[in-house]
Amino acid sequence: MYFIIYHYGFLLVGTFSFLLAVFVYLKAYREAKSETFILINVTTGLWALTLFIFHSYPDQPVIFWLRLSQSIAILIPVAFIQFVFALLGPLSKYKKQLFFFYSIALVLGFFNFTKLSIASIKYNSILGYYHVLPGPIYSVFTLTFVGMIIYGYFLMSKVLKQSSGFQRNEIHYYLTGSILGFMGGATTFLPLYNISIPPLGIFLILVEGIIFAYAILKHRIMDIRTIVSKGLIYSIATILVFVLFLFVGVKISTYYQFAVAFDFKLLLYILGFCFFLVLVVIPLPGKLERLIEKLIFKRTSASYNELQKGSQKLLTILDNKTLSKFFLQTVVQATNASWGTLWLRDEKKNSYQLITKIGNRKDKLLLKEDFLLNKNTVFAKLMEREKRLLIREEIFPLLRNINNNIEDIEDKLKLSDFSLVIPLFFENSIKEYLFLGEKRSGDLFSPYELQTLTLFSDQAAIAFTNAQLFQQIRKMKEYNESIVNNLDSGLIVINGKGEITTFNRKVQEMIALSWNEVLGKTPEILPSPLNEIILRCWQTKESTSIPEFTLKIKQKTLIVSLNTSLVNERQEDTGVIVVLIDLTEVKKLEEKIRQTEKMASIGSMVSQLAHEIKNPLSSIKVFTELLPEKFQDEEFRESFFSLVSQEIIKIDDLITQIFNLGKVGTTQRETVSIQKIIEDTLSSLNIQLEKQNIKIKADYYETSPLRVDSQSLNKVFTNIFLNSIQAMPQGGDISISTSKEKDKNKKKTFLKIDIIDEGGGIPENYLNRVFDPFFTTKPQGTGLGLYTCYQVIQNHQGEIRVTNTDSGVNFTILMPITENITSFIDQKREPYD
Repeated sequence: MYFIIYHYGFLLVGTFSFLLAVFVYLKAYREAKSETFILINVTTGLWALTLFIFHSYPDQPVIFWLRLSQSIAILIPVAFIQFVFALLGPLSKYKKQLFFFYSIALVLGFFNFTKLSIASIKYNSILGYYHVLPGPIYSVFTLTFVGMIIYGYFLMSKVLKQSSGFQRNEIHYYLTGSILGFMGGATTFLPLYNISIPPLGIFLILVEGIIFAYAILKHRIMDIRTIVSKGLIYSIATILVFVLFLFVGVKISTYYQFAVAFDFKLLLYILGFCFFLVLVVIPLPGKLERLIEKLIFKRTSASYNELQKGSQKLLTILDNKTLSKFFLQTVVQATNASWGTLWLRDEKKNSYQLITKIGNRKDKLLLKEDFLLNKNTVFAKLMEREKRLLIREEIFPLLRNINNNIEDIEDKLKLSDFSLVIPLFFENSIKEYLFLGEKRSGDLFSPYELQTLTLFSDQAAIAFTNAQLFQQIRKMKEYNESIVNNLDSGLIVINGKGEITTFNRKVQEMIALSWNEVLGKTPEILPSPLNEIILRCWQTKESTSIPEFTLKIKQKTLIVSLNTSLVNERQEDTGVIVVLIDLTEVKKLEEKIRQTEKMASIGSMVSQLAHEIKNPLSSIKVFTELLPEKFQDEEFRESFFSLVSQEIIKIDDLITQIFNLGKVGTTQRETVSIQKIIEDTLSSLNIQLEKQNIKIKADYYETSPLRVDSQSLNKVFTNIFLNSIQAMPQGGDISISTSKEKDKNKKKTFLKIDIIDEGGGIPENYLNRVFDPFFTTKPQGTGLGLYTCYQVIQNHQGEIRVTNTDSGVNFTILMPITENITSFIDQKREPYD
């Protein structure tokens, strides 16, 4: 039985070692330790397979295979020393030592083929297989083998002192695995010294290979203390609980001494085992994990609690700088890291900037990881692909999978002393990076810490996003408030509840109320009639436009215009936006302009009047000077009296026109069609129209008659038509059209009358003066005709304007249309002065 286990155990070890070597070769990152591990597995596999061949012929074993296996066995501790050298640094530093050890191994291997080392073979009747019969110097072989192993462990302890974190835990794995492997291999030598034990230790070599491979291939290695502690606690707890159930079952069956046909003790044992499975085995793993965290990894448990508390506060911080410091400080304190740095992406520069740091690093020259974070680097691509936090040691193999030509980035990574990098994602792009140094205790980051840090970083990413959005909203709010407060117009906003929510600086200046007195209050707090207008608009949910009204504030009087519009017009909580424009200064300026224009008009009128009076007076003066000489001349006297009489009449008519210039007579208005007034005017001018071959084209809009002074309007149309007739001596067309027009600002409806001729138009520099008194471009004109038209239309609350067309001018008259027409008499206007 022992022989079969021993024999096929070598086959299993040999096969597994070769397969493990191939697997590591294909999967592991190319470095000295993985290559040396392959060498250890190859030598172990060869050693096991040669022993398997030796024991394959139990009746006639061939001693050659035993000698070969021993020669290969001496290479295993040398390969182990080479593996430890790879952990210490570049193998090039240890070339001489390796040459020395390999030389010793070759010499001892050579002696294994002589009787000086292996004299013969000997059968062990207890174990059932042959083993070495040592020669005189075999003890040297054994001592060298053990010495090399001890030296390897001495070197490994040296590495262990220099290492920390991930590397330290990794060495714990190597240490544990190698001890188990050499203990298992040592059991094959015990029969040489007459120690016969079952050959089960050979399977420990398999355990060694698995542990080594796990340490090399696994990116995030579980703390070996966790594995050992879990195994011990779980085993002890399982045994104790099972013994307890067994003891209780025996006591119950013994105490009651049941007299039954079947074995009641067996039933109790079965029931006890069922209870054991349900109550203990199933929930035990989770409870043991929590127990181990509390007993063995107290700092990890405290770290979890600190990060959990920090996550609750994260979302309450809305300032980016404060949040960055808090986030980094919480992570560094919770993990007991020696240092930490936080890098923020600068969207404008398209690079990462160091925004905050904690702790001191080993080398101050390596304070930046920005060489890793530049756009399109292999490291950045790796982080974008993995989308998770990474331990420094697991970055190397992952980088190798992306690109084989990464020597430059590898060298930089080896120089950097960070232990963990945590990316913070926002909309599938990394917004920030957090780099952590080694723990002060030298321990590695446990899986629980990494899981908690992942959750904490996810919450931090959300917190940073919220803070960024808050900053944007605040800046937008400040920007909008700046615009609102710097408006030249006053702005008041009433919400759906009837409360004032916006009250800008211009309104404060206008009505002498500060924003803190008004905000949150109803419009009733505002001065009258402003409060009444706003309340009525808010209650009726209708927009209002008041071109001009007076607002008395303490000792001053303001002339303002008001416009309101609705917010959320279709919803129940409709608000009101009120815009106030202070027209006080504008009105004062307009008054000054009117006075200036008035004086200019008077000056122009006086100049024109003087010119009109001077011409007849000049004629009278000439005749008066000649009168003494030619008084006896009867023909001269007749001419004198005729001319003087005509010129005096002309001056008298002129003075009469001037006297009546600012007066509008008291006439009874009547309901009449504008079309009829135009037709009557054209009828009186029919002879002149036919004489100059002028055609009339009319297009009238059917509307209700208007209440107007028909005689005054007849004069208006007569003056306009005469101007057109005089402008077209060679004939042409006069187009007349009427239409209905609405003015939304004034909320009135007008009858629009357009009269267009083909007289060539008016010079552009004269267009704005055609309605001024005494302004004319005609040699015989007085310049009062169009002015009279302007006065009459104004008296009817209408408008008159003139524009040039392609071939002539267009006189436009707007007459207001009222729905309820009542008879009234216009009051006399004061004379123009």
